[in-house]
Amino acid sequence: MCSSARRRHPGRPRWRRALLPLLLMAAGLGTALRTPAAEPVPENELKAAFVYNFIFFTEWPPQALAGGAPIRLCAGAASPLLAALGALGDKQVNGHRIVLQQGVSGRACHVLVLDQHDRERWSQTRRELAGAAVLTVADEAGAGADGAVIALATDERRIAFDVDLAAMRSAHLNLSSKLLRLARSAQ
Repeated sequence: MCSSARRRHPGRPRWRRALLPLLLMAAGLGTALRTPAAEPVPENELKAAFVYNFIFFTEWPPQALAGGAPIRLCAGAASPLLAALGALGDKQVNGHRIVLQQGVSGRACHVLVLDQHDRERWSQTRRELAGAAVLTVADEAGAGADGAVIALATDERRIAFDVDLAAMRSAHLNLSSKLLRLARSAQ
């Protein structure tokens, strides 16, 4: 077999190609990988990459995300992740273009990224989102402990995430088993 035939994997499922970056990040290697000319990847960029992979491995009900419709990714105007999430704008995920929106109502979003600025409003936002197919991603322990679908955490200088299965079911979302296996906890 020639060497070029070994390198190409035309039959390899698309999820396997996307899984490697997520595996590296989940293992904490994203912050440890360095080349002589490169700086470590900033934490907010790694978290934005996690959000991208969460989107990639989430399935929305057809009535919530029609074929070809854009995926609305929402974050507050003061979110520390806003600039890094901006790099996800116009990327494609499973035939849907990601569109970043600032400061919009949670029900108008497919993905809502929460941070420390959302802590005081979280209980009200959570009530407003009841039953809505919105993937909530908390970049703040206080919000994540109280019903966000996914909570990001920094654990010994590594980024990890926890999944709240009850919140996932309440939002009528389906997270890939591949993603759930990488979670620090899924309860």
